[in-house]
Amino acid sequence: MKYFLSLGSNIDAEKNLEFALQELKKILLNVESSSIHKTKAEGFEGDDFLNSIICGNSELSFEDFNKELKLIEDKAGRNRNAPKFSARTLDIDIVLQIDENDDILFESDEIQKYNFVSAPLKELI
Repeated sequence: MKYFLSLGSNIDAEKNLEFALQELKKILLNVESSSIHKTKAEGFEGDDFLNSIICGNSELSFEDFNKELKLIEDKAGRNRNAPKFSARTLDIDIVLQIDENDDILFESDEIQKYNFVSAPLKELI
């Protein structure tokens, strides 16, 4: 499976995105990264976010892979009790899952909704 992941942070953003990349390299093969995009906070007043897309291959199922992503977020100090639209150390979301035949198995609506997802994604597709 090829996974495309949206990464975002506005708390120690550079450090947390670099941390995420190093952790993702432990569970993904053939890792590629978009450039980093700076965007305004969405849905609340706060510091700007740094966003990127990381893609790579994994044999893990969607559910198991997503569990690994949540563990990485937790290692970065993610507060799971914070409101949806709030400052965060690290947010990692699966935005595309593509099988070996290039069939899309999962496509997040965030691609259409948010430029901070679609713009860096275009760099890797």
